[in-house]
Amino acid sequence: MPKADSFYETDKAISEYLLFHYGEAPHFLGPTEALDFSKRCAALAMRHPLKHGRALDLGCAVGRSACELSAYFEETVGIDFSFGLIEAAERIRDGAELDADIVVEGDLTQRITLQRPSSTRPHCLSFQQGDAMDLPSELGSFDFVLMANLIDRLPDPAKCLKNIGGFMNTGGILAITSPYTWLEEYTPKEKWLGGFLRDGSPVRSYETLRILLQTQFDEIEALDMPFLIREHARKYQYSNAHATLWRKR
Repeated sequence: MPKADSFYETDKAISEYLLFHYGEAPHFLGPTEALDFSKRCAALAMRHPLKHGRALDLGCAVGRSACELSAYFEETVGIDFSFGLIEAAERIRDGAELDADIVVEGDLTQRITLQRPSSTRPHCLSFQQGDAMDLPSELGSFDFVLMANLIDRLPDPAKCLKNIGGFMNTGGILAITSPYTWLEEYTPKEKWLGGFLRDGSPVRSYETLRILLQTQFDEIEALDMPFLIREHARKYQYSNAHATLWRKR
């Protein structure tokens, strides 16, 4: 397993994702527009008319967006490549209160307890381990697909984007968020969607998204989605993901 992938199986990664997904004030301080990122990602499904049959949270991590989507859809499926993250998501869905050790300062940590949001409908929600670039046909089709901060963590994001339309119903909405942080430890440079020069001209990820999706989708909206990652009690990483919404033809 590549080093980048093995990180997501560690207790440290699981604790960090639990905090990012389910943590609230006073765990996070800072601009309010950057809080509750996973909840805001799920709310993208409510911005435009669509059927509320099935939703897919692809790259769901520990499952907060999927929990939120279960309040709106008859069935919600969360898929992630990490067995550890999926196990945590399933425990949250089933009502467990999970402990996470978060950094206070240096080697000092604080244990906090996190739980699923009250809006979750567990009987409408399932999780499974899987590869976003190689989804099984028996997964079926969906009315809403969320890919939150996923594409710049895939070995071959273009493959995933070219295939995802086959898992969507006509009129369904695909929501993609990404800060376009391309790193060779996750994505070989020749597979980056943007952030490089080609024949002397800059290639942007947004432009490549349009090219890859235009054969199956119509773009319906683009917006900024800021988020915070807590490094320790007095240090936060502020990022601004680009969110794009696409309707399946």
